[in-house]
Amino acid sequence: MSYKGIKTDSKGYEKKSFRSSETVCSKCPLRQQCCGVATKFKKLEESIDKPYYDRMHQKLTNNPSYAKKISRIRNKTVEPVLGTLINFLNMKKINSRGMTQANKHVLMAALTYNLKKLLKFTCPKANSIAQAMQKTEVALQNTFHYFIDYITKPTTPI
Repeated sequence: MSYKGIKTDSKGYEKKSFRSSETVCSKCPLRQQCCGVATKFKKLEESIDKPYYDRMHQKLTNNPSYAKKISRIRNKTVEPVLGTLINFLNMKKINSRGMTQANKHVLMAALTYNLKKLLKFTCPKANSIAQAMQKTEVALQNTFHYFIDYITKPTTPI
């Protein structure tokens, strides 16, 4: 198989493309098993980051203590967030069309998660429900105004 260059797929990912020639494949007795009935050549694509994936895979398989340490860190940081998003913020299935709409859906879920987390740390505990509601409302208003200021702030070119 010869290297044909770096191509971009329909999702925008860059991949290395390898392809065999039709003349070589036509003489091969395993062509139908390898290429199929209709295709006359074999084509393979792999990510441009495959060496990094392979190196990390080798590092995890050769060093079990490192793999265990990394999985513990992931279980403490990433997995609880995903569990909360899936179970409590209805992210089991994204009912939107297109990548841009799905991206908006995930961003709103992440914003909700972060706001809940922020409110947990910024709202002091109150003695009564009325005090709690008032303090939560003030904290939400401050957070909302900060968020609006951040979004509407003009960006300066670098």
